[in-house]
Amino acid sequence: KIWIGNIDSKLSEYQLLKLIESAVSSSGGQIDSFDFLYTMSGKGSRVPRGYAFVTVSTRQAATLVINKLNKMVINGRELQVRYANATSSNKQTSSSSSLTGGPLPSVLSAGRSDSNIDKQDKIRQLEAKLKSLEEGNSSMKNTSSSRFKPY
Repeated sequence: KIWIGNIDSKLSEYQLLKLIESAVSSSGGQIDSFDFLYTMSGKGSRVPRGYAFVTVSTRQAATLVINKLNKMVINGRELQVRYANATSSNKQTSSSSSLTGGPLPSVLSAGRSDSNIDKQDKIRQLEAKLKSLEEGNSSMKNTSSSRFKPY
């Protein structure tokens, strides 16, 4: 997976895709996926974020794309092209470990839990809560007819 950054907002998704295709086709590889990212503006229109992700079929093709497109100037902006960083908290990349000094703190893992025991415990807690809610609703159904209705 390749990250392409510093993309000019006037460069269209189609133009970037064609540029990448020309670099990949010379290596005999192919594009497996292409994600050109947008942000929704307040008016509901899509505004390019300035970066994209491309997955190519072979490592050779990826290296060739990086070598051809990195530091290429398009519309006055120099593209930044490199291998994308892994986003999984299970895989430690050199950049994430150097920035944080080790594994991500539990606060930043946004509720992810790698332990199957924790998941089973949460399931049991939710089932118990659901059961207590169901029991509470059944007792309310019996008394609901005697409730005062203001209308």
